[in-house]
Amino acid sequence: MDNGIFDKNTIDKIIEKVKKDPTGSLGRVMQKMMDVSRAAGQAGFSLEELSIMVTTGWYLSQSPELKAFFDQLMKMPMKKDDDTWN
Repeated sequence: MDNGIFDKNTIDKIIEKVKKDPTGSLGRVMQKMMDVSRAAGQAGFSLEELSIMVTTGWYLSQSPELKAFFDQLMKMPMKKDDDTWN
């Protein structure tokens, strides 16, 4: 593993969090994240694209206002001629 990509301290923090979780939910979330990101990579998304999606998801989890904004944005109809939102 390349230490520039897979920072040992961060990996250790993840493992420690998962170990300390008595419910097992962190391990399940971690597995889901790995499964979805693997599938996304196989589907053709780049690491940069995945990074933006995951970062956006994290910010949405931290801000109910931002989540409400994105929910409304995603409900808007798309223009038929150019695939952009109105």
